[in-house]
Order: sequence, then structure tokens, then C-alpha cells
Amino acid sequence: MKRTMLWVSKKYAVQVIAALVIASAACQTANADPITTVFNSTWTQIAAEDYVGPSGYVNPGYGGQDFDAEYLYYKRNGNTLSIGLQSGFNLVTGRVDYGGKAYYAGDLALSFDNNISSYEYAFDFGLLTKDYYVNLVDADPAGSSDGIDASGLYAVTQWNNGVYFTAANPFAMDGGSQIESGATSAGYDSTLDSYWRIVSFDITSIGNFAALDAHWTMSCGNDVIDGHAAAPVPEPATMLLFGTGISGLAAWQRRKFRKA
Repeated sequence: MKRTMLWVSKKYAVQVIAALVIASAACQTANADPITTVFNSTWTQIAAEDYVGPSGYVNPGYGGQDFDAEYLYYKRNGNTLSIGLQSGFNLVTGRVDYGGKAYYAGDLALSFDNNISSYEYAFDFGLLTKDYYVNLVDADPAGSSDGIDASGLYAVTQWNNGVYFTAANPFAMDGGSQIESGATSAGYDSTLDSYWRIVSFDITSIGNFAALDAHWTMSCGNDVIDGHAAAPVPEPATMLLFGTGISGLAAWQRRKFRKA
């Protein structure tokens, strides 16, 4: 009898341990690393929201890696400001098909007045955009929408907030005027299963530049990312620093010669 009870106890213990291991695995989170081949040391990270929890939870919604907004970066060279976005969402085509429904990438919402009560600018990726309710979204007048704007920086007059999780708004520009074409590029890292997109534009077209606030989500609003930075200072040009150093050395040599 004792042997039987001992065997049952051991069998039960093994089952409990196995259940705990499975439960622990289900509770683990998955995180993607930054794409350092794109966002190297010249970039400054301003947001890290990379998180896929149990059952694919990405906050406030679900969907796993396909809907994970991961990182925001920026860098400034002279008057050119570049902003980088990394996401599990397809930033190349701007579309993810999931559960029989198509979802679309939103515009990059931007503010430069250190006040995020409203985002006064957007950088449109130039891709087809539809909200959660499959309405075409663009800056065209009502009745002439095709869901596509020319890529570039826009002054926004109206935002589309037609996402499922409204906490992720704003989603995409629904009215505005282009103030600069800028530049944009995108790609995919198969090792990390993450996409990236970079936008660049001349900040002299902005006017007041008190700070940088960036916001991005997709048409469901399953995940959202927000980044903030003080007004970025341009990186000093290497040759300018070199020239300054040479001038200083020459001045020091002249003073030394005069003293002699």
C-alpha cells in the first residue's frame, strides 16, 4: 500500500510540475531587439514599446508580433530631421491580413510645440490607408478619396480616429495640406521578424520647434507607440570640428611664437 501511494504521489508531482512548466511558458513575453543594422549608434531611441504578452497581447489589443509597435528613434543632421519606426506590423506595404480582415498602417503623427493635446503634423507614408471600418482615409476632399496621399509632411486639419481601440488614436490624417515631400524608406529584418520605416524632412518648414513628439498606430489600434524628446540638437559636422581644431591650433602656435 505504501509503495502504491508513493508511486501515485510521484506521478501526481510529475503532472503538477509539467502543468507549471506549460503555464510558465504561456505567461512568458516575447521581445524583438532593435534592428541595429538600420538604427545604429547615430540614432537616439525615444520609445520602446516592444512587448508581446500571453495570448498575443500587445496592449490595448491582441494579435501578437504582427501588431507589435516596437521602437521609435530620431536623429538630426543640420536642418534635416529623421524619425525611425520599428514594428512587427508590415511597414513596407502598410497592410496586414489577419483573421480574414485587412488592417492598415496609420500615418506618423507629429507635434513640435511640446503639447500633445493635438498633433498638428503628420508624415504620410504614401500607402493605401483604410480605417477599422474600411473607410478610405486621405487628405482629399470628401467624395474624391482614394485612400492614398503623396508621401511627405503635412499640416493636419483633421484626424481619422476610426480604430477599434480608441485609446490608440489618432490614426491617420483625414484632412490637411502637404508642406514638404521629404523622403521615406522601409525594409524588413527576417532575423528579428520586424519591419522598419524612416522618414526625413527639413525642419525649417515647421517654424516653432520646441520639442519632438511622435505617435503611431494601425487601423485596429491593437498597439500604439508614443515617443518624446527635447528639440533635437543637430550633430556637429566632423569636418567643422576638424576645421575648428586646426584653427585653434594655429592660433595657439601664433601666440607661442610671439611670446618667444
